[in-house]
Amino acid sequence: MMQRLLIIIISLLFIGIQGFSQTGFEGEEELKGIVYNKELTFDFRFHTHGFFSLAANKAKIRTYYRTTFYHLEIGTLKHARESKNNDLGISYQGYQSNDYVFGKKNSLWVVRGGYGEKRYFSEKQERKGVAVGISYLGGVTLGLLKPYHLNLRINDGDNNFTLVRTSYNEEVHDDFLDVYNILGSSGFRYGWGGIRPIPGVHAKLGVHLDWGAYDEFVKALEFGFMVDGFYKKVPIMISEDNKFLFVNVYLALQFGKRR
Repeated sequence: MMQRLLIIIISLLFIGIQGFSQTGFEGEEELKGIVYNKELTFDFRFHTHGFFSLAANKAKIRTYYRTTFYHLEIGTLKHARESKNNDLGISYQGYQSNDYVFGKKNSLWVVRGGYGEKRYFSEKQERKGVAVGISYLGGVTLGLLKPYHLNLRINDGDNNFTLVRTSYNEEVHDDFLDVYNILGSSGFRYGWGGIRPIPGVHAKLGVHLDWGAYDEFVKALEFGFMVDGFYKKVPIMISEDNKFLFVNVYLALQFGKRR
């Protein structure tokens, strides 16, 4: 669904850019270019195998055509088979079940640090318009595995049930995979004390659209592909085939300031 939406957005963007380049700002006086040397921007990124991520970029404007930048980002990654199970309606001693992801044992948070470049296809225009270029970067990824907690009805063997809030382990393996014993996710606040690191690397390549190249305030949109790779398979799910490589299509909104 997300991939189809991105294709539609990309198509509309190119149609709009083509129409804008033909009409421009008729009769508008050309603006004098202001030379900026530095740029600080923030990204709000949406991608296919995750919810979203937030990033900061500290950039050096080298020439009209080239900007280099340092990149710091935090976000999440999901297994392709993750989906919420929210229609069981199980209750136990007045406790009503809530949403949870079936078969999940860890959440994956990522912190990315990298270095990249933006290169424009042509010299930035001297009047307001859209500067089109490409953006690419690479760097290191610190994966943070956060144990996923469920509220479970545990049978003691004599059909006596106890409500337990727990992360995955071998003792509760069967209960984690039994929908009739799951009362939902324990919530976001549980599991932070059990975080384990898993290192990796990442790379990104995208099309960069910059509105008002001479403006003091940055307003840009970017879309493309990003890849995260880890040194081993990341244990997000219990039974599904876990991967060490995550490939995403992303769409990013970028705001910031030049000086």
